[in-house]
Amino acid sequence: MEFADPANRLAHGDRGVVGVHFTAVLPAGGGTDLADCLVITPVEPMRALPMARADRLLRGLKEQRAAGLAVVVQDDSASDVPVAVRQAARRLALPLLVTGAESAEWPVVDRDLARSWQRQAKRRVDRISGFLGQLPGRLGQPGVQCRLVAGLANPLGAYVLFVEAGAVAGGRGRWSESPGEVPSAYRYTAREAARSADTARGAHLRNGLHVMRVPVGRDASAGALVVVAGTSFDEESKTLVEHTAKLLALVPDAQQAQRISDSAREVRLGVFHMLMGGQVALAQRVLEGLAPGMLQTEKARVYVISGPPPDRDRTADQLEADLEERALLVRCPARDDDIIVVDPLHDPEQAPDSVAQILRDRVAALPDLAMGGSRPHPLAEVAEGYGEASNALTAVRHGFERVGMFDGSPQLAPLLGGGAHRWAERVLGALLDIPYATRDELITTVRMTLEFSHTEAARILGAHRNTVAARTARVAEILGRGPEPLDLKDVRVRAVLQLALSLLHSWSPAPVPPLPGDSLAEILRCPAAHAWARSLLKPLQDDPRGLADTVRAWVECNLNVDDTATVLGVAPMTVRKRLRRAETLVQRDLTRGLAGAHAVVLAMAIATGTPELPPLC
Repeated sequence: MEFADPANRLAHGDRGVVGVHFTAVLPAGGGTDLADCLVITPVEPMRALPMARADRLLRGLKEQRAAGLAVVVQDDSASDVPVAVRQAARRLALPLLVTGAESAEWPVVDRDLARSWQRQAKRRVDRISGFLGQLPGRLGQPGVQCRLVAGLANPLGAYVLFVEAGAVAGGRGRWSESPGEVPSAYRYTAREAARSADTARGAHLRNGLHVMRVPVGRDASAGALVVVAGTSFDEESKTLVEHTAKLLALVPDAQQAQRISDSAREVRLGVFHMLMGGQVALAQRVLEGLAPGMLQTEKARVYVISGPPPDRDRTADQLEADLEERALLVRCPARDDDIIVVDPLHDPEQAPDSVAQILRDRVAALPDLAMGGSRPHPLAEVAEGYGEASNALTAVRHGFERVGMFDGSPQLAPLLGGGAHRWAERVLGALLDIPYATRDELITTVRMTLEFSHTEAARILGAHRNTVAARTARVAEILGRGPEPLDLKDVRVRAVLQLALSLLHSWSPAPVPPLPGDSLAEILRCPAAHAWARSLLKPLQDDPRGLADTVRAWVECNLNVDDTATVLGVAPMTVRKRLRRAETLVQRDLTRGLAGAHAVVLAMAIATGTPELPPLC
């Protein structure tokens, strides 16, 4: 098969063909899909065609986007093609070829072409999929240039070099000639092309290799993307190179935007640290520059949203866009699966576009999310709101519902009378005598370590773990009886200390004289305390699976799962499963945090007399 004339060959030599269609007579209209197909027809029916008729038939092929027309002649002689057909093909820019192959051969050719195109299509899909799979999720990420370079090198099987402001990042792809190290000729050629004064776009030959140099950004001198390959670049490869260059040009702006976003995120996290520590005025001043008026309110709700850790950033970004600076959103610094939202309650009425509704809608749209919410709290009590939201999340985490609000069940401390406050002041007296700045820091820290591990508390407070450990040790020394510090590894001590801190709303710098009935034992004998304990433990006692026995053994083993498993004669995994079921019943977090365990310890001590609680004073 040959082109009918040299001009046709120059114009259409690289035209792709996906199949062939043999017809004894050229079709006068549609009916057959000829797109990108080469139409084969014998010369005899065409000899008597007038100019106008030949023009209409070839124009019909052109309109159907046929790849070209091949005329079956004797001895592949182009002179056998009628002049009217040659002139019409030239005028319509339709590829015209001649062939001596018989009609019986073309079905085999058509089948082979179809298979070839299928293979090529698969290679194209694999190449594009490989390219897309290497793309970074965010252009603002550190080292994104190297990832883009490697992502282009792999599907092209080429050596890629990105040069910007004197920095060079290289990528190595798969090589059919040399599967090992990148040949030095490729590196040399790439650097030579990068330093070349010739900044023209497009592919060219250099040192016997195929090179494509594309400027990155509007100013060609600011950067260049150089690709060196052993074979020529097809249109698809050129498109991938051009696309990568455009992405590289966007990276500096994206990284600047990412730095600004990261700074704003750090400010919000700092504000959350302040709220958790009760530093409301400072939190309001810091956030005013970023979100004016957001915290200028008396009360707020706290929500905790939990989901798969790998999806947390994407979910947080979606929520931030939905909320539009109406609430303080932070990624939980202690737990990789949690997002915390502090919702300032400016309007007591819940509007349809309220923060609560926005969060509910987002959780409903994403099946892997669950959310717990607190009651309204003063801004100074955001830490209490966070605890309630965590308990509400625990209650729904293992059930069918994915959104739960704190049920309003009373806490123990508010149910106790004035004697309890006097007892708490005596327990904490040595700590309250310390100057305010140090005292506030120590109290805030020990509150956190009673609810979280030292590592988690450090992340929440924005302090180093060693700093948190040192502050906690100092509190234990200050509150110790005699030379011995408090044993804060004992869950009973921790539960009693947390109760004292919960009772601490105000204090007197002067010593508080003891009054009859102010001991811990007497305080916890009151009817309100017994009613609270029975209410908390009743779901466990009514459960037929024996969860109460597991929880009791767990408390007696100082919350050690392995020791509990030994006592019960079961596997540690079984103990953990039972605790997860128990936390759903008592609506307290028993497996991730510590505050829920302290509530259970106090309830058991009040209701059953065990474990015996240390008075601490």
